[in-house]
Amino acid sequence: MRLTRLTRIGMALTAAVLCALLSGGALAAGDGDRRDAGRLELALHGQALVARLTLPAVQVVGFERAPANDDEKMAVTEALQRLGEARNVLEPMPEALCTVTREQADTTLTTGNPTPPVTFQGRYAWRCENPDALLGVDIPLLEFVNGVPLETLVVGPDGDRSLTVRVPQTRIPIRE
Repeated sequence: MRLTRLTRIGMALTAAVLCALLSGGALAAGDGDRRDAGRLELALHGQALVARLTLPAVQVVGFERAPANDDEKMAVTEALQRLGEARNVLEPMPEALCTVTREQADTTLTTGNPTPPVTFQGRYAWRCENPDALLGVDIPLLEFVNGVPLETLVVGPDGDRSLTVRVPQTRIPIRE
């Protein structure tokens, strides 16, 4: 029952993040200047931390068409495995005592004939025992997608804000 409640909270927070994105327009799709950037939405509400990630396929595997050979198929598989583990993407500060409750990755590259923009997506959720200690989230993902900036929306107890994160900045502040 508890997992079901957390799942509902995660879905509600994801919907809230999407509404904020669409109404604010800060990260709205169609921003041609941001085509090579990834998008990351983070929301903290009570003990629930949820994240949604979108990365251009060309930045992850080097192409945005159906894999043409075994090496390209392996590159897609490996990227999905890496992105499918929350600890490879985001790590909440240890003091917050967060436990992963959801980690999922997919891509439109696995369809027969993907239509651009082709992306990798990730969905992640954590339950944090001490959310007041969650001052920030580290981003090990930035080492995997070397040089790709993340257009980030953070929705938290201090309101919502947008920022661009790129190496060497590897921590997103949750609280200001």
